[in-house]
Amino acid sequence: MIDSSANTATRQKPTSVRANSLQPGLSSRGKAPNSVSVSVILPAYNEEKNLRHPVDSARMVLSQIATDWEIIVVDDGSTDGTAAVCEDLVAECAKIRVIRHSSNRGYGAALKSGILAARHELIFFTDADGQFDLRELERLVEWADEYDIVMGYRDKRRDPWHRLVNAFSWNVLIRLVFGVRVRDIDCAFKLFRRAVFDQVQIRSAGAMINAEILAQATRFGMRMREIKVSHYPRCYGKASGANIAVIMKAFRELLRVSRELRSMRDRQVALYPKRSRSGGDTRRLAA
Repeated sequence: MIDSSANTATRQKPTSVRANSLQPGLSSRGKAPNSVSVSVILPAYNEEKNLRHPVDSARMVLSQIATDWEIIVVDDGSTDGTAAVCEDLVAECAKIRVIRHSSNRGYGAALKSGILAARHELIFFTDADGQFDLRELERLVEWADEYDIVMGYRDKRRDPWHRLVNAFSWNVLIRLVFGVRVRDIDCAFKLFRRAVFDQVQIRSAGAMINAEILAQATRFGMRMREIKVSHYPRCYGKASGANIAVIMKAFRELLRVSRELRSMRDRQVALYPKRSRSGGDTRRLAA
């Protein structure tokens, strides 16, 4: 097991998220944390100086908590040296895969590409900027036998004040529009059972992706739980989340997703319309 001295010494009791009725989901009940398979997705846009740290951290953590794993880096049209770093990482480890977009399609599009390519039972994503402690992934995996989605919320968010104001306002708006009652909607530290995407579809190419997934999960009565995680300042580069073009795109996607959810049926064409050959459990999450 991972040394948890940097976090809590015992398993923390997280904050529960209520999502309609808690229907029995796919369960790996009885599995030890080191008996699961995990796909880690790292969307990256111009993260030349940051990328290696989260990848190396993920390799260390996954080798201790999972018997089968992969790391998928999605280079979303980077214009710096990110592609070269990706080539080096692939050469070093056969469990690292890279997807490269020819142009910058957006955060949601990068995540979607990674999720579509994922092969394992549990799918986790985080950012490539090194602002999270990947050792805390173990704490999410510990709850994966009981919840369909386990997600972090940042204890003390280490971002500039204007990003904190934007994030607070966005959280309030998502709660009002979609009824998604989570502390930190856009925290990039989320773990999903693969079968979540047997029901959920992703259409957002931008920052709306987290809200879109969780709004559908709430609609389908999936079981979700939040766990407090650490957050650190960005060491290199500049985040694009506060860019006015990104914000305007998120608002356009919010309006579209709101309309689609109002007309959405209980069954829809999901991201995984048919079970892939991953060997995972084929039962549905909720009736």
